[in-house]
Amino acid sequence: MTEVIEQMSKQYVPDLSSLQLLGELNYRRVVKLMRGHEEEKAWHFSIHSAGDQESRLCLSLGKESRFTSEVLLEFGPESSNELLFDSKVVMTVRLYHDVGIAEITDGHRQYSGSYPYPNGDMYHKDEKFRLNQQLSDLLELCLKHGHRLYETPYFQFA
Repeated sequence: MTEVIEQMSKQYVPDLSSLQLLGELNYRRVVKLMRGHEEEKAWHFSIHSAGDQESRLCLSLGKESRFTSEVLLEFGPESSNELLFDSKVVMTVRLYHDVGIAEITDGHRQYSGSYPYPNGDMYHKDEKFRLNQQLSDLLELCLKHGHRLYETPYFQFA
């Protein structure tokens, strides 16, 4: 019982090496998706999954500076049906070209490495890692099962 109490009172310490490795791998995934089309400002992909469902992933270039770029990622189902909930995922990804790392931001600030729990924003203790892992999953899904849309048809996320 005392071990459980000790574990609950221990402060969460982020695993920086895992977070950095995840950022490096995500950077490589984004670059791989853009490869051969770096001059474009947006990259569109269609992803087919089980049950003949189609999703779309769109990367749009935002702010750029000498060493960083911001990319808006949008992912959602390609469906004409009205859904009762918002199923679209939108995240801002900052690419650090000098160190080859990608990380999730919310467009105007970065996420902290750890948060107290509970907190008013309902973040997980390891929110930054979880968001970057979600980015990893989406990019990997696109790399394995997606194909580039060269002529971007008009589509609207559900």
